[in-house]
Amino acid sequence: MYTKGVMKLALLVLFSLTLYGACKDLDIPDFSQGLPGATLEKHEVSGNQAVFHFRTGLSSNKFSAILKKELGSAWRTQKLMQEDMVLAARRGRTTGSTVNLTVYRHVTSKGVCIRVIHLKPKNRTNCSVEVAVLQGSGHPKDKARK
Repeated sequence: MYTKGVMKLALLVLFSLTLYGACKDLDIPDFSQGLPGATLEKHEVSGNQAVFHFRTGLSSNKFSAILKKELGSAWRTQKLMQEDMVLAARRGRTTGSTVNLTVYRHVTSKGVCIRVIHLKPKNRTNCSVEVAVLQGSGHPKDKARK
């Protein structure tokens, strides 16, 4: 009864609505209860971002493994943007620490990302970790992402 064009359009609309619904129902991560192996020291909310500051004895790799498990399989690492690398480098220089930076993005939502900066001081064993949940960060040129 329906032409191929109408069927394709109907499938496209249905697919778009499904993706919209999946993005709309995305639970934005909240690390205010802490993470295993890390102590929450401070939580800041400013505009479109929430930043969680942790103290941990875990290496960057072990902390990343715990964070990935907490986030779930729908969160993937993304290519680093220059702004994130500059920010992490500044933090490393000002604290005299070795820096590891990772950015995660949800597979169905391009509007939320999680930036993790792991700082390991050269002469101490305790590391500090900044986990920033950034909203409105879909496009690299997006002013709200800063």
